[in-house]
Amino acid sequence: MVRILSHTPAWVFVLFLVLLAFGLMQTRTRRVRKLPALLLPAGMVALSLAGIQSSFGLRPLPLLAWVAGLAVAGFVGYRWFRDDRVMYDATEKAFFIPGSWTPLAVIMAIFLAKYAYAVMLAMKAEAIASALFLIALSAIYGLLSGYFVARAIHLVMKTRKA
Repeated sequence: MVRILSHTPAWVFVLFLVLLAFGLMQTRTRRVRKLPALLLPAGMVALSLAGIQSSFGLRPLPLLAWVAGLAVAGFVGYRWFRDDRVMYDATEKAFFIPGSWTPLAVIMAIFLAKYAYAVMLAMKAEAIASALFLIALSAIYGLLSGYFVARAIHLVMKTRKA
């Protein structure tokens, strides 16, 4: 483990700390203006897609698995797991968002999936060459990002109801 961490570039630790800070901010109940509230979901989906691109390239099979995972988690998350405590104030154009540990867990899972893949690639693990691994990791990125898609849809729907 020490060898893996010692060969990790410094920017990865910086990214980890930034993502950890964003995740910890989500644990507090807060008022958030409309645009910043939508930036976190957009950023996490972009990070997930960047994981696909850097791991496998934007080829059809990993993209399809990613989109499928994203769509399933987005639909299920919005339909059955939305947080109805979220409120939108149209006059202030701000959301009241109750704190939750879930965003932190999902952010860290996306980061750790990408990090684990990078370690496996550096160690030349044979498993990463299989189509099953490609599909599974791409679907995991999609499923995790789908949480943020569901969250963004929920926020947008709150603004429309207001």
